[in-house]
Amino acid sequence: MFVNNLMLPKERLITVTPRDTVSKALELIESNGFLSIPVGDGDKFYGSISKEMIYTFYYEKCLDKKCLLTDFIVKDVMRTGVPTIHPFEQIEEAAHFLETKNIAFVAVTDEHDCFKGIVTHHAIFHQFTELFGLNKGKRLAVIAYDIPGQISKLSKIITENNGDILSFVVVDPKSVTEVKEIVVRVSAKDEIFKQIEKKVKQSGFKVQ
Repeated sequence: MFVNNLMLPKERLITVTPRDTVSKALELIESNGFLSIPVGDGDKFYGSISKEMIYTFYYEKCLDKKCLLTDFIVKDVMRTGVPTIHPFEQIEEAAHFLETKNIAFVAVTDEHDCFKGIVTHHAIFHQFTELFGLNKGKRLAVIAYDIPGQISKLSKIITENNGDILSFVVVDPKSVTEVKEIVVRVSAKDEIFKQIEKKVKQSGFKVQ
């Protein structure tokens, strides 16, 4: 799936510009229940600003507590270098950035460097929940040796026994042995699903 399909478009975002006061940024963050918001101006993306950044900046710069947040602008505090991704990159790339870069979102920019929106942790989690088919059909999890033809073999057993495959995910359990966990969501009546489980076991798969 492309990033474009699950990003929050710029038009729906709460943002600040680099010239806005830190006080305004904090008010927007708190009033909307966010931890951070993008910093942009028109089609240009600059970075992000968070409640944590603002508090850290204040306590480091205002030791005498006489200065005010209105004395500073977002540019003084914001984080730059937030990773960007093209709208037609795969969502796996966005997920990798979110996992490794300690960021609240990935900015989406096109080939002309125009700011299009953001991809959040929530969007990624929701998509992977859909991928696993949570709350859809019945869950069949099997352990299979990591050899060619296992997925085709399992699919054939399910379809030949009148099961309708809703989703199919292969997970690496990080085991010392060469096995994979295959998680399938199947639409089938109870008696049919039990028959599928029986056939799967008889074919040499270990059902979790």
